[in-house]
Amino acid sequence: MTEDRKLTDQIARGLFEAGRVRVVVATATAAVREMAARNKAIGATAVALGRAALSGLLLATLTKDEEQVTLQVLGKGPIGGVTVDARSSGNVRGFVKRPNAVTWDPALAAQPRLGLGEIVGKEGVLSVIRNLGMKQNYSGQVAMSSGEIDEEVEHYLTTSEQIDSVLHCDALVNRDGEITAAAGLLIQTLPQAHGAAVVEFLRDTLRGPVFSSLLAAQAAHGNLDAQAIARAALGPSANDLQILDVRNVQFFCPCTRERAESTLGMLRPDDLKEMILETNDAEVTCNFCGQQYHFSEVELERIRRDREKPRPQN
Repeated sequence: MTEDRKLTDQIARGLFEAGRVRVVVATATAAVREMAARNKAIGATAVALGRAALSGLLLATLTKDEEQVTLQVLGKGPIGGVTVDARSSGNVRGFVKRPNAVTWDPALAAQPRLGLGEIVGKEGVLSVIRNLGMKQNYSGQVAMSSGEIDEEVEHYLTTSEQIDSVLHCDALVNRDGEITAAAGLLIQTLPQAHGAAVVEFLRDTLRGPVFSSLLAAQAAHGNLDAQAIARAALGPSANDLQILDVRNVQFFCPCTRERAESTLGMLRPDDLKEMILETNDAEVTCNFCGQQYHFSEVELERIRRDREKPRPQN
């Protein structure tokens, strides 16, 4: 990596416009670097992963309860799709379906904001699954139109969840395609509040590459801080900004050997038997972190026999 200093990723949540408008800012440079390294993703592919991760983190902070958000960007571009699992605690993980499908051009690093439409795909579906620990999850989806992940998520919030929102996320890369900075901003009118005018104003002032340029300027001055980014983006509107809470962001994958075994346990007994006869063992790899779990012939046979046992009737 080009920078050795320790980065602290954070989410800051606050209110402004006399409490009528919500703002959430996330910095996730170290977390996105970790995800990109584990996916072997560089350049525009790493940027796509970063924008999706930041979007997921911002979505996961919109309720008072513990929440898990799964964001899936299923475009028809060469990278195949991006999946992110983000939690209100600040834990985040993600993967790209085909991380090596696109060749990186170092000259693109000079662009203020990389366009992702060609690699993500301008057609497809963006889906959001919210898990609040209840019996049923909330899910919604929208058809994609640009392939620009943060724009698609903003469109989802406005149309599917019907919340007037401004959302910008970006990850910057150097000529080697390595992540140098990553941050995201979400501004929303609170339900039954009259803050639509300022939200529309900020949508216009932050349009296009403005937020990306702001992020680059903050990073260049060593001021990649969630609260500093919020104040820089809000401009005069930040005069009455009230920060409600700040929490750390970190890459975290909860995969375990037990979960990997349960994945094998979902196979049919005949499929497990065929696996034993053909390869004598099996390896389960976590898509999110790349951790590999090896299962011997003896372990596979135990799983197969457990699978053949009659299931209790309800």
